[in-house]
Amino acid sequence: MKKVILSILVSVVLLSCGQKEKKEVVATVENPIADFEWVVGVWTNINAETESYETWLRNGDTELVGSSITLRGKDTVFAERMKIYPENGTVKLYVETVGANPNPVVFSLKEDAEHPFTFENPRNEFPSQIVYTQPEPNKIKAWVAGFIDSIPQKQEFYFVRD
Repeated sequence: MKKVILSILVSVVLLSCGQKEKKEVVATVENPIADFEWVVGVWTNINAETESYETWLRNGDTELVGSSITLRGKDTVFAERMKIYPENGTVKLYVETVGANPNPVVFSLKEDAEHPFTFENPRNEFPSQIVYTQPEPNKIKAWVAGFIDSIPQKQEFYFVRD
């Protein structure tokens, strides 16, 4: 079942991409997303209750596209599409929930953040911040933070590269 889901997830991302040739990308003013290349790949988080899979692919030289799915047993409890791209001198993270009520939200890279992969949208109650870190090679620690009913919330996610 896991391999089928991963195959579908990767296929959806691949079909939504244009150019996919593998080459090293160097961060420049023209290509600020190169600093995020380390997220490219398939990532897994399995715990007692759920299985989460996140896939990131390069789409040309200036865009990364991703998809994420969380399963509880055989049921999909959450799915989203993501895109990292440059716009107006900064880097944006586009996140769209998949389902009956897609709610796309765009986050902007926070330049002076403690973690270099910190995106914020203060107008979005939750999450208003999305952070990815690489505590060690082939691992991601990510979190979303913000407010739910005016109460600060933070959810952490730990992924291992497949």
